[in-house]
Amino acid sequence: MFEKGQRFETSHDNESYEFVGKWSGSMVLAPESDENAEVLIYTEGEINELLDDGKLKLLDVPEMVMG
Repeated sequence: MFEKGQRFETSHDNESYEFVGKWSGSMVLAPESDENAEVLIYTEGEINELLDDGKLKLLDVPEMVMG
């Protein structure tokens, strides 16, 4: 399962995106670049498939806060 704040990069243009929330059961990835206003919307299964195919790369995992 993915967590809000995780970052991804597309392989075709090396554009970075952040998982910002869900819409109708799908994950919304917002671009980190101010020049890009296009969001990506995929199901979790589609994200996993894109990762497996190398079309998307997971950049980092948010740190867990211990309290």
